[in-house]
Amino acid sequence: MNYILRLRLCGYTCDECYEPLSNVTVRLYSYQGSDAATVAAADPKHTFAQLTQPQLQEKADRLLAQGSLDAEGRIDLHLDDLYDGGAFDVDIEVFGQNERDSFALHLTTLAPTWRQTEDGIIAVWDHCLSSRIWCYIRSLIDSWVICGQVVFCETQRPISGVKVTAFDRDLLQDDTLGSAVTDINGQFRIEYTRADFRPGTWADIELIGGPDVYFHVHHTSGAPLLIEPPSKGRETGRENIGHCFCVTLCLGEDVPPPDGDYPPPVFTHVGSYNHQTQIDSAPGGTGLTSADSRAFYGSIRLNGTLPKEFAGGQMEYRFDVRELHADGTPLTGWSSVDIAQIGRTVIGQLLIYAPAFPGDPNPIKSSDYTVNGNPGELEATVVDGWIRVPQESDAFSPSGYFQPNNNQIVLNTVSLGGWTDIDLTGLVTGNSSTSTGQALAQNRYFALRMRVRRVGNTPADLATEQVAGICQQIAINNTQYTNILHHPAWMPENVPVARGVAMVDIQQLMVGGGCVGIGNDLDVRFTAAHPTLGSVSISMSGPGGPYSFALPGAVPGERFGTATPSGFVVANLAPCAYIVTLSVQLLLTTGDSIPDNINDQIAFCKV
Repeated sequence: MNYILRLRLCGYTCDECYEPLSNVTVRLYSYQGSDAATVAAADPKHTFAQLTQPQLQEKADRLLAQGSLDAEGRIDLHLDDLYDGGAFDVDIEVFGQNERDSFALHLTTLAPTWRQTEDGIIAVWDHCLSSRIWCYIRSLIDSWVICGQVVFCETQRPISGVKVTAFDRDLLQDDTLGSAVTDINGQFRIEYTRADFRPGTWADIELIGGPDVYFHVHHTSGAPLLIEPPSKGRETGRENIGHCFCVTLCLGEDVPPPDGDYPPPVFTHVGSYNHQTQIDSAPGGTGLTSADSRAFYGSIRLNGTLPKEFAGGQMEYRFDVRELHADGTPLTGWSSVDIAQIGRTVIGQLLIYAPAFPGDPNPIKSSDYTVNGNPGELEATVVDGWIRVPQESDAFSPSGYFQPNNNQIVLNTVSLGGWTDIDLTGLVTGNSSTSTGQALAQNRYFALRMRVRRVGNTPADLATEQVAGICQQIAINNTQYTNILHHPAWMPENVPVARGVAMVDIQQLMVGGGCVGIGNDLDVRFTAAHPTLGSVSISMSGPGGPYSFALPGAVPGERFGTATPSGFVVANLAPCAYIVTLSVQLLLTTGDSIPDNINDQIAFCKV
């Protein structure tokens, strides 16, 4: 059978900074052992280990698939034809500066949830190594990184377009570790190696043994904005830093904006996802996120670059939407997004020089500039659906300076209409969600585009209109399920509305009543459903737990049936109360956040 693992690996250098794993080989090996469910449930931070050559040789004949991650840390691995859908080990090999130096590492044992698709049976694993693990790996291959952000001290707003240079403090001659320009989030990365701070000349004398860092920050004009003294590198927290170092540098609110011409306007992202590279958005594509196959729901933030001017004048913009068939052909024509379909959108800040008192250390004050904002907020002018980009351009005048943050609109996708709730009255736990006659819900598909033009009504103004970015296909799902009965055999609870289906029950209680004791048999009935159903797991807490269960295989959009004990014997459980928990992952995103797993629980007494 054609099993495909869609894999994306990254590594944290600190809590707020991560990077894709590239120049890394991934290998999958069939797992040998009777405790697959227990091992697969373990957190990867507890299973990580460096492998020896004998260990590699021992598992060589169990190889199922291998391949190298791309620049974004992604790969589709096609498993060996003999693979039967069971658990497998995930190992990686990383390479040093000299590729003859390599290290083999075991990450985890994986028992993925497989989904049948047109391309084959697919599972997705999107995983970021903890900073402890990833920075240890960096130490093996002599790879060093500084990950940082430049912000305004008072408001913590990011500062883009400034140059950050890192130095290593030495006794006689300081070393330059590298430079980087901050992105729209104020973030920067500086990569270097040991040779950059230990060149080996007589003038480079490390008193402590590792980089002792301090920073300079410059405006694009070359003007200094922050010049830390070399002695900063000898302070606690900066001295002898490790292979991963994260830092926040803050500047006063009077930093001038970057110089240069206005960038071209373009719609590039849905939330944090680049719609060209991180969403399968080509016509006829799935419309899901590429790394983890998520559909979009709720309010989604459309963003890219938002200059003040276009074609020599003030810029205005609006968005259009059209619905598509799954194959990418149009179902409707383009329609303009109305202002009522836009949620409160902060498109930037108004900066005004307004010291509260002589010598105020933060003399520049800021306030949100919005589209469809709250009463009393600053709002961009909207004329006939066109949003005009604010023009304030002098922080030292009473009008202030508008600093865009590149948000464009927050689109309420529920307002696109046509979402029909699915009533599950009468559904028996353990049966398919379609058993009451209701069809499975399906994703819907849309195209989104941004149009821009110069403000004005002359033929020349109107002739400047053009499309500035199209997301050709995106999957959206706002379907809700009503009248779901949770744990029906014991104190049933009606859930009037939910985004997905999660129901759990126990066959012995369904037959004998909610208070019957469990003896030697325990059959857990469950139903989980959603068009983009993710992982489904059942666990049990109680004396000696947690306990796990084996689940029947998934079908598209559903998983249901009877789960049976895995790795424990019901008759051997201590007489006590136990709680069975069903956890269901919904592969949804707003582009910036994902919903929590939905759960159902049922308790019983072992006699």
